[in-house]
Amino acid sequence: MCLFLCVVVWLPASVAAGDRHGQPQGLVPASLVIHWSGWGEQAFQRAQAEDKLILLDLTAVWCHACHVMDETTYVDHAVVELLNAEFIPVRVDTDQRPDIAVRYRRGGWPTTSVLLPSGEILFQANALPPDAMLEVLRTSDAFYRENKRDMAERIAQIWERVESAQRASQQPRGRIHPAMLAQILEVMKQEYDPVSGGFRDAPKFFESEAIELAFSRHFWHRNPEWRQMALHTLDQQLKLHDPVWGGFFRYAEEADWSHPHYEKLLSTQATNLLNYLEAYQVTGLAQYREVVEETMGYVMRFLADRDQGGFYASQDADVRNAGHGVSGEEFFALDETQRLAIGIPFVDRNKLTDWNALMIKSSLRVSQVLGNTQAREFALNTLRRLYKERYQPGRGLAHLLHGGHAREFGLLADQVFFADALLEAFVTTGSSQYLQQAQTVMEDVIRLFEDSQGGGYFDRTPSSSSLGLLKFPHKDLPVNAALSLVFSDLFYLTQDTRYREKTEHILQMIVEADSLPVAQAGLAIHRFLYYPVHIVVVGEKSQAEARHLFDRSLALYAPGKLIRFLDPRVDSLSIGEVTFPKVTGPFAYVCTERLCSSPIARADELPDRFREMFTALAEARKPFSTSEGPSTLNVR
Repeated sequence: MCLFLCVVVWLPASVAAGDRHGQPQGLVPASLVIHWSGWGEQAFQRAQAEDKLILLDLTAVWCHACHVMDETTYVDHAVVELLNAEFIPVRVDTDQRPDIAVRYRRGGWPTTSVLLPSGEILFQANALPPDAMLEVLRTSDAFYRENKRDMAERIAQIWERVESAQRASQQPRGRIHPAMLAQILEVMKQEYDPVSGGFRDAPKFFESEAIELAFSRHFWHRNPEWRQMALHTLDQQLKLHDPVWGGFFRYAEEADWSHPHYEKLLSTQATNLLNYLEAYQVTGLAQYREVVEETMGYVMRFLADRDQGGFYASQDADVRNAGHGVSGEEFFALDETQRLAIGIPFVDRNKLTDWNALMIKSSLRVSQVLGNTQAREFALNTLRRLYKERYQPGRGLAHLLHGGHAREFGLLADQVFFADALLEAFVTTGSSQYLQQAQTVMEDVIRLFEDSQGGGYFDRTPSSSSLGLLKFPHKDLPVNAALSLVFSDLFYLTQDTRYREKTEHILQMIVEADSLPVAQAGLAIHRFLYYPVHIVVVGEKSQAEARHLFDRSLALYAPGKLIRFLDPRVDSLSIGEVTFPKVTGPFAYVCTERLCSSPIARADELPDRFREMFTALAEARKPFSTSEGPSTLNVR
């Protein structure tokens, strides 16, 4: 987002991307280091009072090119002296402040930005070697000194247009209909790589929602083409799986999944777990179960805090010991013994709420299918602890803890993924406290983030003290799509039509946006239009047979299925307009939006009865809405 000027500096590709084998230049004395500030009022006030440009370094703990820049550019004598004397250097961790990252990131990490004292972008690049950095700093400062007055006028005009557009925005009103889903599926087919799998060209990233949508399409329509697309992609992606420790690397530079970037992010492990677990459910093949177990093993060994609970954010690609470094390309080619002899790549011990929520959901899903009680209990303990430490009524959940204190409230993704994890805990345990907590979090979401005028939800709570481009209103479309899935599930679980209305309003905004997050929108539209399989177990939770029925229900495969465990001693036996009989023995019911099966008394009968109901459901399945709508979507 360059508001009025971007200086273009042509650099060799290896330098612009961060030379993998770059070696530190002469180190500066300990007394001569960059005086980094954090993002905040103090840094901006100082920039404006001293009339200095801001050098914003958007970095990441796990980022190889960021490490190289720290060891070369940011220890160069001339760069350090110039930054300290003439600029306000500000460093931001992209994982700790995703709201800043989404507004300032240019391509990848690091993102190097020169900002005006008020925070608008003057220049952006990625990794810069010392000479290029010096040229950028000097050129930017000279340009600013010569053009300050024109810039100020232009900035005022830009923000006036932003505010006018926000005031003029109107709630989208188009209807959501099945033809939209058909268009999305056609786009996915066109983007699919039949040779190497995946749904884009190079670089290749994991696209978990596309895999999930493909499996769903196969399940409901028995279309082998979608099954093959999903499985072929998952097989090819295994080139990014660590065969020694387990876990997945972040992405590949090439279309055939070669040349990995070796950092391991918690979010990557969580989403891949769901995909490979579903592949195991679809095929029954042990190879997919092994990937799930190895990935869980990696997470519990390296990214789990066994003492306090919670999951760490990431692990570096490289091993960086004093005076010596081993790149990820070299390190991950070694066996277990060789790796341990060198050392373990650094682990970022921050526990980010949104990524922890993703991992909690995946761990619970693994426990449902594979009976992994350790994963279940660790996930539930983490969920309870995070809610206790980070949730504040009226403010929502904080993004992380710092010094034992909750920090960075007001980020939408934390609320959405945590509410989703609470719903997964409700399905997994049958405990109504998790459903109630999810509803509480979602009430905060509606009050704090909803754009009642323009539709959808902002990525952060509006604030009069927002600095720089944080004033710019942004709606993260994939997160909005995830939010619509949570609202849909709340509607199906409670029959509260307000949740369905909220879902529709989000989807109307998404499908009318300038670009469409294809797979995420497809999942959300499908969930909105089609009622999921709903299994209800009625019985005392202390009864062994009731528990057997419930556990067997959890293990059954049906994309998006929901499960209720109703104890007639404490729970209402009514869900919306449907009331289940109060009986002495435990029974399970397989339900659609129109009917429920006859009572199922034995757990070993459940799979066959489920298949019977599924056959009837698949043949008679109709969408909730078939209203006319737009004939085309803006897709990317």
